[in-house]
Amino acid sequence: MLKQQLLKDLRKAMEVMDYPATDIVLSTPENKAHGDYSTNIALQLSKLKSGNRKHSPQEIAKQILSHLGDLSYLSKAEVVGPGFLNFFIKPEVLSGQLAEILEKGEDFGKNELGKGEKIQVEFISANPTGPLTLANGRGGAIGDTLANVLSWSGYKVGREYYVNDTGNQVRNLGESVLAAAGKAEAKEEHYRGEYIKDLAEKFKDKLDLDPQSLGHLLADYLLDSEIKPAALRIGIKFDEFYSERSLYERNLIEKAAELLKEKGFAYENEGALWFASTKFGDEKDRVLMTSEGGRGRAEPTYFLADIAHHFDVLGRGYLKKINIWGADHHGYETRLKGAVAALGFEGKVDIIFMQMVKLFRGGVEVKMSKRAGTYVTLDELLEAVDKDAARFFFLMYSPESHIDFNLDLAKEQSNKNPVFYVQYAHARMSNILKKAGEKPIDSCKARPCPARPGLAGQLSHPAELALIKHLVQLPDLVEGIAQDYQVHKLTFYATKLADLFHKFYESCRVLNAETEGLKEARLALVLTAKITLGNTLSLLGVSAPERM
Repeated sequence: MLKQQLLKDLRKAMEVMDYPATDIVLSTPENKAHGDYSTNIALQLSKLKSGNRKHSPQEIAKQILSHLGDLSYLSKAEVVGPGFLNFFIKPEVLSGQLAEILEKGEDFGKNELGKGEKIQVEFISANPTGPLTLANGRGGAIGDTLANVLSWSGYKVGREYYVNDTGNQVRNLGESVLAAAGKAEAKEEHYRGEYIKDLAEKFKDKLDLDPQSLGHLLADYLLDSEIKPAALRIGIKFDEFYSERSLYERNLIEKAAELLKEKGFAYENEGALWFASTKFGDEKDRVLMTSEGGRGRAEPTYFLADIAHHFDVLGRGYLKKINIWGADHHGYETRLKGAVAALGFEGKVDIIFMQMVKLFRGGVEVKMSKRAGTYVTLDELLEAVDKDAARFFFLMYSPESHIDFNLDLAKEQSNKNPVFYVQYAHARMSNILKKAGEKPIDSCKARPCPARPGLAGQLSHPAELALIKHLVQLPDLVEGIAQDYQVHKLTFYATKLADLFHKFYESCRVLNAETEGLKEARLALVLTAKITLGNTLSLLGVSAPERM
């Protein structure tokens, strides 16, 4: 696309000027007066000490322009302010870019950044002790969409759910059900809600089991009957449900501990085994294996199990493992990354921290669940709104932002509802093309297309050019998200695309355009807009309706 060509030409100019390789950031200005693309590279270069050169940003910018020469796709290039470079694309060149969208179709937006490397995205991973929450739904939407983007960027992506199916939380689940059945004393830390009572009734013939064994049975049941169906309901299919129990069955816990000791990062003190996490910036060393204590035996901590899990996954040849965690796990990051580095996988774990979700109905927060008792479940949300609305609303905010989920707005069938507004745009595009009768241009090889001399120049209205400029940004957006993981940018992109399309349709006649050539060019623009919006919705895991 044009942005990549301009970046290539800028790098050549810098090489001729003998400036060191520097990342060039080409932004798309909101103000049309600042061009189609703008860069502050001259300001960055002016800060570098290179020989005896002491040039101002403006002087450097002017030098870059002189070495760029006359680029056939630019109508103008200028130096403004303290040294910004603004570039203006020729309208006919810009509209000619529609040919690439038409040719690539469902593949438009894909890239080969990953070159076939393996990446794993671990998300949701809620304890199998109850139904999924709203926060789990948000993490699911983020993780699944990120996996889609990485797959589109040439990575082989694995979607993993790590199942904490052993340990204290599973024992607590067993005790909670026993207490609900009157077989054990009720405690403050027990799980509550109607589902606990339902489990006590359903498993009444198993209540003679010890709490840990009963907990294992219940955790397996909840995973299969609650968690997996809820994930499927919001459009998520995992490649692997990784059982924590398997770490013990395959002796991976002991193997990880021994390896840390061999490498000099684990030591014994007061009967316990410790990880030297202070060597990696942590505030204190962390326990890997407890002393014998009250239970009469040493036990691995959850931290050691997590280390063993990451050691096993990364040992399978993954370039990276990306974890999506709740914000309350911030303090856990340093120690885990340190342990992974100690095992030889430094820099191979990235963590996305995600804030909580609050549900509002009628301007009032909905706090209590009929089933869970203490929180609203994902299933309850999906009873109120469809999967598309849930995913889109979860993805409208950056992970570090809290979400106030407006249930009334998500259910509203109007342009006030963001997902309705975007889906309506896609349906409107489909309707225009349907009314056109004969299927419009869908291949530049088969029929005339916007790349044909003369036809591309038909599209010159500001509303047409604004829409085209936005469409051609999708490949760069996808590649950028594959690197910064900010999947919420896709909802911004989709919403703006819908807005620009509505403005185009209101400003420019399509089916009854002034000339046949203009009609054909505008139908091509509608089709490319439909392709691009459909691809964006596909990445978001949101349906693209043909009619509404």
